Amino acid sequence: MKKQVKITRMHRTRIIFSIFICFILILLTACTGDKDNPGKPSTGGSDSKFAETSVMNTDSQKEESSVSESSKPEESGKPEESSKPEESGSKPEESSKPEESSKPAESSKPEESSSKPEESSEESSEDNTPAWLKDATDSQKAAFETALERYRNSFYSYQGLIDTLFYQDDFDYDDAEWAVEHLDADFYSDALGYANYQLKNSGYSRFSLRDSLDIAQFTEDEANYAMENCDADWEEEAAEMAELYAEQIVGSRLNVSAFLVDHGFTATEIDYGMAHADIDWFEMALRVANYYVFNNAPCSQYDVSMQLQDFSWEPSEVEYALANVDADFNEMALDRAHELIADMSVSEAYVRYALMNERYMEDEIDYAIVNLECSWELEAVGAAWNWLDQFPDSTHDELHSLLTTNSWFTSEEADYACSYVGK
Repeated sequence: MKKQVKITRMHRTRIIFSIFICFILILLTACTGDKDNPGKPSTGGSDSKFAETSVMNTDSQKEESSVSESSKPEESGKPEESSKPEESGSKPEESSKPEESSKPAESSKPEESSSKPEESSEESSEDNTPAWLKDATDSQKAAFETALERYRNSFYSYQGLIDTLFYQDDFDYDDAEWAVEHLDADFYSDALGYANYQLKNSGYSRFSLRDSLDIAQFTEDEANYAMENCDADWEEEAAEMAELYAEQIVGSRLNVSAFLVDHGFTATEIDYGMAHADIDWFEMALRVANYYVFNNAPCSQYDVSMQLQDFSWEPSEVEYALANVDADFNEMALDRAHELIADMSVSEAYVRYALMNERYMEDEIDYAIVNLECSWELEAVGAAWNWLDQFPDSTHDELHSLLTTNSWFTSEEADYACSYVGK
């Protein structure tokens, strides 16, 4: 027994000594803890405190110590106030309450908002309608709708649109004026659009385009704005105007050039237009020739040629026109011969002379004489009666001389006529 007690005491001594050594080591470790964690503050945290109390207390005291340390908010930095998991994060009845915080049923209300689209659209359209249109009469509203449609689909001046509503659409003038005044229209833009539209669809000079803007009743400022900003290439417009004029009239280069001058094109623009106009001057010369023949027949080739040369046609163009003109100059000479003998009693020599003087070709004159089908003796009788009206007391020799010398009948034709009239 003594030996066991002794051993027990020895063990206790060793145990106490071991505990003492451990206690010293723990203290040393606690004092050097900040070196291992240099970023922590040196005031000591719950870790160092917790290490010290766990060494000095028994197992039961450890539990009490841990509970007491965790339940002291004042000493450990008051974690309850900063985080308060029970109050701020965990109270589902107060903080989360999905029915009260988000309230999806009240905020979105899909059933109510989607079930009445007609009411919402009607309210929005009524809200967008200006007061002046709400207060307008039915006739004013109708005039406004028509004015708006016309304005959207074409180009109008202020006065031009009013006149259109009044004269074409049969609105009262006051309603038409009211409608146009409420359009909030930009008539400067319309003037420019009108000018560009005209240029796109036809040829215009400065003069004719400005005249067109005035006819459309744009103001002077609006017309000036359009002229200054329109997409006009006046050289190309000169060429287009030349083409249009050449299609509408029968004229020469001089006619076309004079037309461009009258319409306000500059010399440079005219030169460009005449050089670049798509005009077949050979065909134009032929048209001029046909036009002249149609209006002046019977006529000679010389007449047609002079008509072309007087207006500066090229020799080759004149030649082409004479070769292709729709005229039979033999028949022209014959027709002219018929006119001569219809006007007075004349001789064959006189007809030949007259046709030659009018520049019919020799073969054309021969054709006319052969096909004239007249009696030159009877023509001499007619001429004898005409001379006797002037000189009733003429003798045979005097009348014979008048017929042969002045009227160019042959001696045989004169003898026949004197005998016929009793001289």
